[in-house]
Amino acid sequence: MENLYKELRSFFANDIDLTDLFDSEAIIWIDWREYDEDVVNYFNDMMDEPIDIKKELQIPYGDEQDRDVTIKYFNDFIKPDYEVRWFVESLGNDTLGFTVLSVSEWAKLDGEFGADTVRYYFEPIDFESDMFNLGMDEVFALLALRENSEGVNTQFSTQLDWIRIINKEKTLAEQKENGQIDLKQYMVAKKELQQIKDDFVATHGEME
Repeated sequence: MENLYKELRSFFANDIDLTDLFDSEAIIWIDWREYDEDVVNYFNDMMDEPIDIKKELQIPYGDEQDRDVTIKYFNDFIKPDYEVRWFVESLGNDTLGFTVLSVSEWAKLDGEFGADTVRYYFEPIDFESDMFNLGMDEVFALLALRENSEGVNTQFSTQLDWIRIINKEKTLAEQKENGQIDLKQYMVAKKELQQIKDDFVATHGEME
């Protein structure tokens, strides 16, 4: 993985350009139709200590496999030693780019080049992340933000965080509509989510 770290550091140090990074081995390209085991193998090939795919990794799919779900649960499974991040320059494509480094290597990049700059190109992933599952309106809004940015990720990250809140609202409403949660659970979750939303607006202002 040291070579992957060196590739990314070279990019942030302006020793290689974005085209070189696209073509480098530091980026894994995953199609939305990939098989689950192939995604795991792609990441394993990049790691110094690949996980044993025979270990039980429960991925709660719905009616069909979902690349976002696979990547999010794999990422959680390999922490706190490693971390997968989304190469955001691939935003809007059917095939998205990802890379994986040790958590300490990500920390070194953040420390040397600034967390906002690193996140502008490599977005951290958690259980609320949407990548393949972003709607087209959301993709276009995020692309517009990137076109008008200065190479740091403050506005982009803020917009992503807002999208997560809105998507959680939609999911909560769907769960209530489908009878997955009762009224009491819905009201408790809605109150908690409203507090998160109010805190966000207080910090960042109203979002479109």
